[in-house]
This record gives sequence, structure tokens and C-alpha cells, in this order.
Amino acid sequence: MLDFEQAMKILETAKSIGRSRGIECSVAIHDAAGHPVLVARGKADSWHGPYMAMGKARLAAAFKKSTAKLIEQWKDRPLYPMSLTEIIPGGVTLNPGGVPLFENGVCIGAIGVGGSSPEGDHAVARQTVETLGMHKPGTGKDKSP
Repeated sequence: MLDFEQAMKILETAKSIGRSRGIECSVAIHDAAGHPVLVARGKADSWHGPYMAMGKARLAAAFKKSTAKLIEQWKDRPLYPMSLTEIIPGGVTLNPGGVPLFENGVCIGAIGVGGSSPEGDHAVARQTVETLGMHKPGTGKDKSP
């Protein structure tokens, strides 16, 4: 179960990784049911950043896959992901930057990152998960683009 202290560690790791890449990122940590545990804004004037990050975390938690992988998976079915924007409570962000969090083989939630390009957001989220050893078991580290 994802608690506040664990979420804070994930958030601080992501913010540090973002800074090392020159990104002042917004970060959202959600539990496995898609509920926010911790959210932090990046740039002070980017009011939308936390909402983008939350939508990415919610989508990654719902499907237990990175949003980059999901976008690739659905590239030939554009209506399917669009339907999720209304179906999943709280909405989702259909962009890379969300990565699920695993502990002892169980998905305990997801991280969503915003504030850069979709590829930059995904890189920060993926590196955070890899740094903390919270990637999907049995697959090694997430190699999605």
C-alpha cells in the first residue's frame, strides 16, 4: 500500500531527477485505485501542470503500464483512449509521462510527470521508478521510449 512517506520519497526523487535534466516538473503520485496521494506543481505559472501529471498517473495506475506504452498500444485505435477521458473518474492525460509503481510484484500506484516534452516527462518518470527499484517485476527496467 502506498503511503504518504513513500510518496514523498518518490516525489523528491522525481523532482531531483527533473532538476538534473533542467526540468522544473510537476509530479503526481497516485495509489493503485487512481486516487492522489501527493501532488506538487513545477513552474509557479504552470497552473495546469499538476492536472496533467495527475491524469498521467491515473492512466498508468488504471492499466499498470506506462502511458508511453499505452499510447503506442492504442495508436491504431484512437477512439479507445479518447473514450477513457470520460470513463475514468478524474480524467486521464493521453501523453507519455506516467509510469506504474510496483512493490513486491504488486502495482501500488503510479507516478505522473509534466513540465517538459512528453518524452522528457516519460524519461523523468521512468528514471524515478528505476532509481527506486519500483519497475514491473520480471521485465527488468521499463525500456519504453
